[in-house]
Amino acid sequence: MAETATLKVGDEAPDFELPSSPTGDTFRLSDYRGKNAVVLNFVPAAFSPVCSNQLQLVEQKIAEFSAQNAIPVAISVDNTWALKAWKEQLGISYPVLSDFPKGEVSRKYGVLIEERGISNRVVIVVDKDGRIAWIQPAPKVVELPDYDPVMSCLKG
Repeated sequence: MAETATLKVGDEAPDFELPSSPTGDTFRLSDYRGKNAVVLNFVPAAFSPVCSNQLQLVEQKIAEFSAQNAIPVAISVDNTWALKAWKEQLGISYPVLSDFPKGEVSRKYGVLIEERGISNRVVIVVDKDGRIAWIQPAPKVVELPDYDPVMSCLKG
């Protein structure tokens, strides 16, 4: 799939700043422009089995991401306190960002499931120039996305 409801490959990625902790730390996409690709992992729900498996899968690929000069992040509409506990429980080293309470970033990226108030399970690669390089949805919201095309895109 080369597009979401609002974006397609080649588009400029909407900039955003989201909390990465309950104590005020934030992650701003534009801080990485010109430096790193950023792999946005939109996930529906903290502590759910499939989302937990996905975050652990991304953690297992940290060295591969680093070798490609890419930064993975997870984005969920859950609040920062829940995400902090989830991240600690799973032993995740990369940023897990809160799009709480309204999913504005998920909406900008065209992955918000409005009627449920959650993000769809979609991986979006933003290249170091700030453009959408790849969009990889999961086959179903309850299934893991295929990371092989994502990793291939990063190797470019």
